[in-house]
Amino acid sequence: MSSVHKKKRSAIIRLIFDYLINHKFTIFIALLMMIVSAGATGLHAWLVRPALDEVLIKGNKDMLLLIPIAIILVTLCKGLATYTHSYQMSKVAHSIIAKLQTQMFEKLMYLNLTYFNDSKSGNLISRLINDTYYLRAAIVKSVTAVIKDILVIIFLLGNMFYQSWSLTLFAFFAFPLAIWPIRKIGKSIRKITYEIQNEIAKFSNILTESIKGIRQVKAYNREEYEKRRAFKNINFIKKFFIRSAFISNRLSPLMEFIGSLAVAVSIYAGGVFVLNENMTTGQFMSFLVSLLLAYQPVKALGNLNVSVQEGLASAERIFLLLDTSIDKSEKHEEPKNIKLKGNIEYNNINFSYGKNNVLNNINLTIESGKKTAFVGLSGSGKSTLINLLLRFYDNYSGDINIDQKDIRSLSLFDLRENIALITQETLLFNESILDNIRYGDMSCSDERIQEIANLSGVSKFANKLSSNLDTIVGESGIKLSGGQRQRIAIARALVKNAPILIMDEATSSLDNLTEREIQSALDELMKNKTTIIIAHRLSTIQNADVIYTIENGKVESKGNHEYLIKNSVVYKKLQLQEKSNEN
Repeated sequence: MSSVHKKKRSAIIRLIFDYLINHKFTIFIALLMMIVSAGATGLHAWLVRPALDEVLIKGNKDMLLLIPIAIILVTLCKGLATYTHSYQMSKVAHSIIAKLQTQMFEKLMYLNLTYFNDSKSGNLISRLINDTYYLRAAIVKSVTAVIKDILVIIFLLGNMFYQSWSLTLFAFFAFPLAIWPIRKIGKSIRKITYEIQNEIAKFSNILTESIKGIRQVKAYNREEYEKRRAFKNINFIKKFFIRSAFISNRLSPLMEFIGSLAVAVSIYAGGVFVLNENMTTGQFMSFLVSLLLAYQPVKALGNLNVSVQEGLASAERIFLLLDTSIDKSEKHEEPKNIKLKGNIEYNNINFSYGKNNVLNNINLTIESGKKTAFVGLSGSGKSTLINLLLRFYDNYSGDINIDQKDIRSLSLFDLRENIALITQETLLFNESILDNIRYGDMSCSDERIQEIANLSGVSKFANKLSSNLDTIVGESGIKLSGGQRQRIAIARALVKNAPILIMDEATSSLDNLTEREIQSALDELMKNKTTIIIAHRLSTIQNADVIYTIENGKVESKGNHEYLIKNSVVYKKLQLQEKSNEN
């Protein structure tokens, strides 16, 4: 089904036919139990008539025993039925939400980097957590309450008509008056809830940025700034919630007034009927009990519209993510487990970020098993060359070939399985050191990881920790130093053992001493691999087989260290800059 067609369908239609329908058997069982529960409520009201007419007025001793037993049995049946349908519908709601969260997370995993560059993480997190919370509540309340309350009203109405159809018409004349305000309030709540969810998403984003960047916040004394930013958003959320409460709480007094009007009319008209002997006292009391019992589900249905609209507003935001255009998703073809050697060619490559032209007619060759370096000033396009090789972006002109195969003809899995990447910003997961290393190859044994930990120098610091390789590193590896995190990244790449290794400013955040300490691990990592190094620091790439200098998205020069020192303006500039920094 196309995303265009999906967008034309309302959120409620999609929820019913794409999600609820899959649980039709469970819903059918719940529906049967709702009928039993609603029928028991109606039967309770009906039993009032014989209790009065047969026992109190006529003095029937047999009914004196039977009616209490009947009430107990009916109550037990109602309790069991209520428990069953509540449990079954909760199970349905949680299953639907789990499916939606699974679909959203899967969608996120296969969206391209352009989408993430244009999106805020807090907004995406909010859709998976806050929006699904509102929708879960709406499904549990609405499906259960709508069906059950309508059934209760039907059974109670049936008893009321059975006792006196004319009195029933008197009693319910006022309820149609509530339809318009209920609809009006529901639409307003849906709109406000949409705004609330957007503001919560913004707040989630502020929280993420402030907490992750707490070191920068403190280093620059920006606590007050972050407070102002957060407080402003909190106040927006508060105002929207207050406005929502202001609108939604109008329903309660409205339904109270209509309910009291119906009871007042019924008591007056019923009293007249009883005095004129058109009804027995038992009939009237049975009718009145039914009316009083019906008032609560009728009121609940009115208030329920608020929860339904909140859920639908959340569903719209959820489906907005699920319906993200296919051109923002990566194309994952079936992998063929291709093993590459690593002969790489960039032919006439042009690429732009939006209107910003980044690469201009790039032509270069990277030989298999050789060490090739890209150097240049910041913003020259070095990292973009790597992003294109990994197919983080596909909207470039020209061809990139590996072993004479266009990378766009390879499945993304095969391409990326043949490349190991180490970046300046080493991302570690809040798991153990061992699990972070194993991320390079999930099938790697503990014994092999231990060998690689020794080889990469990870064991050197891990053995001093309380749980060694089983030590949890904290969010983004916060418990470790930059050098320690970098060693783990190297170990992860060693585990992957891919034929192509990319090191994008991998040691730029390390001091010279730390860099020298891990150099042996890097040498081991680069053995017999096609290695691409991006660096500012020329000392890290002096022994490269080939060095390309990149300037303004173009190849300025090519050669080894000695050649470029003599012939490249960019290389000389970088060398002078490095010496200046050292001084």
